[in-house]
Amino acid sequence: MKALLGLFPLSNVKKGNVVGLVIAILIYVVVAAVLGFVLSLVSGIPVVGWVVGIVSTIIWIYEVVGIVLSILCFVGIK
Repeated sequence: MKALLGLFPLSNVKKGNVVGLVIAILIYVVVAAVLGFVLSLVSGIPVVGWVVGIVSTIIWIYEVVGIVLSILCFVGIK
């Protein structure tokens, strides 16, 4: 799991730190919302639409894994 934490910089939440957990989750949600909006604007282009769909799915997976790692670090599983 320590190898994964290097890929998710916002998952460095300390055990029992509620404020750090909330901030990390909010940042992941806001970044996902902004990127989703930008990708929805670009997806209107017919040729690039399927590529944008793949990229948005990869970003969604990254965000979900980041939130799960943040929660695991908060609980104390590292």
